Amino acid sequence: MQKEIVNLNNVLAPGRPFVAVVAGAKYDTKIKPLYAIYEKVDHLILGGVIYNTFLCAKYNIKIEGVTDSDISAALDLVEKDKINKKIIELPYLVESDTLEGKIEGKYRTISIRDFKSGNKYRYILDIDPESFNTSSVKEIIMNAKTIFVNAVMGYTPHFPAGSEALDRTIDKNRTALKMYGGGDTLQEFKNLCPGLYLSVVDNTQYYFFTGGGTVLTAIEQNGHKGLGPIKALIENKRNGVNQKNF
Repeated sequence: MQKEIVNLNNVLAPGRPFVAVVAGAKYDTKIKPLYAIYEKVDHLILGGVIYNTFLCAKYNIKIEGVTDSDISAALDLVEKDKINKKIIELPYLVESDTLEGKIEGKYRTISIRDFKSGNKYRYILDIDPESFNTSSVKEIIMNAKTIFVNAVMGYTPHFPAGSEALDRTIDKNRTALKMYGGGDTLQEFKNLCPGLYLSVVDNTQYYFFTGGGTVLTAIEQNGHKGLGPIKALIENKRNGVNQKNF
């Protein structure tokens, strides 16, 4: 727990530039932590349905699987980013006609540069790896001093290329503190880059949090003292409970 708190403080008071990568299967469940982390970062990269929702709201397009209510909720973030310009757009996406798998002839790479108001798209299920080779995205990642990742970029297990490209691009930054949070995020890292994971698991420039949701909660609360386990320990100490008895 002490290691978790120390590294959590590196997220709460990061070396800058601070880049966060956040993804999720639903927009509405991450609104509060997303806004909290937006306030802390210098640059924010989105993935998954969260990114799809942001794109729908910004470009007035429709993407299969993104609800109108989530699009309405994302409009505020779009307006906020018009001023702050923190969100780094990943320009190349993978559109699929189906959720049943990566079926030949039923998926394709599309570019956000081709978006026009009113356009409709099928399921956008991954970030094309080429997005991480574009100069604007690569430069942001390579110049970061702190990177926090709570993201699986693609619809697993069929569309893993975006997540792998993200992890390998981040690893090329050999000076940043790189922190990963969340069971799905860590499992995807292990599955897609097993050699890389084994080579960095004890590297002091990497840290893997046991829980990504807990980190997002701490960011939302701007501190760790409100987290359940820590509150319980503090309360026990106030009550004079000897921890050795447990």
